[in-house]
Amino acid sequence: MLGKNLFTRLKPRSLPSLSEAPAHFDAGVRLAMEGFYGKALVELKLAIRTNPNYAEARLELGLTYHKMGQLDRAIKAYLSALEISPSLVTAYKNLGIAYDDLGHFLKALRVYIKAIALAPQDPELRNDLGLAYFNIGSYADAIKAFKQALDIDPHNAPAHYCLGLVYLDLDDNEMALAEHSQLKAWNEKELAFLLLDQIQRQSRQAS
Repeated sequence: MLGKNLFTRLKPRSLPSLSEAPAHFDAGVRLAMEGFYGKALVELKLAIRTNPNYAEARLELGLTYHKMGQLDRAIKAYLSALEISPSLVTAYKNLGIAYDDLGHFLKALRVYIKAIALAPQDPELRNDLGLAYFNIGSYADAIKAFKQALDIDPHNAPAHYCLGLVYLDLDDNEMALAEHSQLKAWNEKELAFLLLDQIQRQSRQAS
């Protein structure tokens, strides 16, 4: 009798519904945008626990860790998102940035190449690729990547700025100044100022 009464008092544990995952995801995104990263992590982890195949929630988890400076955890989250959704370009892009931030430039290169295969018309991915090549001293490949970005978007100011930095490393001040002139003509004041400052610094060091 005791066993029966005990059994009837036990209620089955309620299982989370897949329909709850988007609400947790939306809350996590909002909290992260407001800077409440710890609370955002809680909501995003609830979204993933509710729906383990929620690739976008894993991506957002990675972005939140990234903003917190926890790059190893960010990378783990990006990779888990890509296991579920191998065509998630944003996950590749941010994975590459995380590798860049850690100084793992060759890993970043491989990631950007995969991303470009999925989104060949994304000029920012070409810029990311160019920066990775620049960071390992592969200047010809860096120039090629930045020029490909400009082929896609002729008014891509970051590509001109980065080209200027490459030319500076190659001691080609004339070409660097040409990129500065282009930025100035487009009224890209901040990037033009930064590039000119780098040119002037190098000139002072050389004299």
